[in-house]
Formats: sequence, C-alpha cells, structure tokens
Amino acid sequence: MARTIGPKLARSVAGAADNLRSVALRLPQPMLARSGALPSGNYAFELKWDGFRAIVGRNDCFRVRSRRGWDMTTLLPELSDLPVSGIFDGEVVAFADGVPHFPLVCDRLLHGDRRVPLTFVLFDVLEFDGEPVMRQPYVERRALLDELALGGGPWFVADAFGDGAALLAAACEQGLEGVVAKRRLEPYRPGERAWIKVKNRAYWRYSEEIESRRKSIERQRRHRSAATQTQRDL
Repeated sequence: MARTIGPKLARSVAGAADNLRSVALRLPQPMLARSGALPSGNYAFELKWDGFRAIVGRNDCFRVRSRRGWDMTTLLPELSDLPVSGIFDGEVVAFADGVPHFPLVCDRLLHGDRRVPLTFVLFDVLEFDGEPVMRQPYVERRALLDELALGGGPWFVADAFGDGAALLAAACEQGLEGVVAKRRLEPYRPGERAWIKVKNRAYWRYSEEIESRRKSIERQRRHRSAATQTQRDL
C-alpha cells in the first residue's frame, strides 16, 4: 500500500528544499556607497546607473541576488548566458532613448513585463574563474573586468574615468543620475558604505529620493522613541 506524506514531513521536505536554495544562492553582499562631495586624490570615477543592483554568480551555477538579498535568478534568465565564470557586481538597467529609465526596470522585475529588455552593467568582480579577488585593490579588479571577452549579449563593462569633475558635469548635462567615486587601492568590502556617490540634483528622481530618505529617518526616529518608552514602562 502506498504511503502518503503527512503535513509534518511535507513541511520538513519543503524546509530542506528552501535551505538548499538558500545555500545555492549564497552570494556576497554588495559594497555600498554613501552620499558625499566629489573627492580628490587617488580615486576612479564611474557613472551611477539608475537600475536594480545585482550580484551575479556565473560559475558552478547561475544565481542573482539583489542589494537586499532578494533572489532574482528566475527573473533574469537572459543573464545565464554570460560567457565568463565568476561572481560579478553591477546594475540591471533598462534604456529608453539611450539613457537609463528606472520605471522600465520596475515594469520588468516588479510587474513581470517580459517585453522590457534589460542590460547588466558590470562594474566589479568578486570572483574570477574560481579564484576570489575581493581582497585585490580596485585597480586590479578593474583590469580583470576590462580584459573580459564578453561578446554580444545584454551586458557590458562600465567605463572608469580619472576626472571626476568632468564626468559629473557630463552626467548632469546628459540628464544622468550622477557618479560614484572609488578608491583605486581599496579592496572590495561587502556591506560597507565605502564608495562615495555624488548625485545630479537636477535628476528627475532626486527630489523623490530625498523625500523617501526623510520618511525613512522619521520612521526610525518614531521606532526608537517607541522602544525607549517601552523600556521605561517595564
């Protein structure tokens, strides 16, 4: 007689599958940027791409995680053909009239509109051909990226520049989001806000981002106030 799987065992099997999926998806946290003034010194500068941050693993298996750890693997099947082995950091971008357009990315990744083509803009490498490279300085990791033979596909390596002021001026003139400054001799620091982002204040999403940040700070203030009151009441 065939045996049926009880609810408890079914939950156990499902939990084991989830754990395996979690292990398979395990990718480093992305290195982050903090807002600041355009720095001087030994920095490289890149455009700030307005899209969804993504860590893409293309080695033993194909994996994609978002900045906050969201599994985006099934949402970006086109990136499974990335013709290099490693773990890469970049931005998933949708273009409209040649410039990044954030609402289109949302249409594709949040609302499931598969008609929207996406492009993966690579700007860092964390592992290459099975070898971790996060401890190497930015200039050496960038050299690895610049040597990649990517061929045709929905991806490209972002350019890096030495003149931050000129790049920011060009970004503002072309209506782009801004620039990111990265120390040339710095290793990749997962989860740390060690890069510096400089926003174009005329960019169309700048004011809404400022308002969103203000609301976030206010929510944190209310949460701290409520927690303090709870402790007093104990």
